[in-house]
Amino acid sequence: MYLLLKSAFTKKNILKTISSILILLLILNLQKRYSGFTPEIIQGYIISLGMFGPLIFLGFALIRPLIFFPITIMYLASGLAFGGFWGGVIGISGALLSALTAHFVANKIGIDFLPMKWRSRICAVRDRVDEKGLRNMILIRFIPMISFDLISYSAGLSGVKLKPYLLGTLIGIAPRIFAYTYVGSNIMSPGDSNFWIALGVLILIFVIPGLVYKYKKRK
Repeated sequence: MYLLLKSAFTKKNILKTISSILILLLILNLQKRYSGFTPEIIQGYIISLGMFGPLIFLGFALIRPLIFFPITIMYLASGLAFGGFWGGVIGISGALLSALTAHFVANKIGIDFLPMKWRSRICAVRDRVDEKGLRNMILIRFIPMISFDLISYSAGLSGVKLKPYLLGTLIGIAPRIFAYTYVGSNIMSPGDSNFWIALGVLILIFVIPGLVYKYKKRK
């Protein structure tokens, strides 16, 4: 019993626990600070930059996962600033850059610092994705309820190959981002038919994965 307690309270384990708590507190604090940001505020800033707006948007998207800025606000702001179509194109480009950053950072850090139980789960996920990499990554990305950054960091930690990861991300998130940007581009005119079409598509994107999951569970 003494040996078990001693191994549980080693310096390494204590540092891991403290680090995890500090990271969690940092994320919660950042999320609270970001609550004042709206798509309209970001749109105003992007437009004020003129022709450099898209480049600054993409540059921010590159570092966004490191500061845990909400990605949904970025989608809506992209639609407001650049319109439905180009907002979607730029939004998808930004999301891919964010995914690349999170994957790269997590992959470099590795999973050695995590508890063995977590490592085994992450490796199991990696093996599942590697088995049918592209299809599984598309399915994971298509589910809007799962955090975008959580998937990205998990994929990097587990060493998911870059090609199926990025391609699966592109295919999986494209419909949702275009729906968001079209909603964003028409958010000031809710009477427009395009707003309701985009909103309807967005609702379907949220509902369909849940229905598919229930159907597969019954089978």
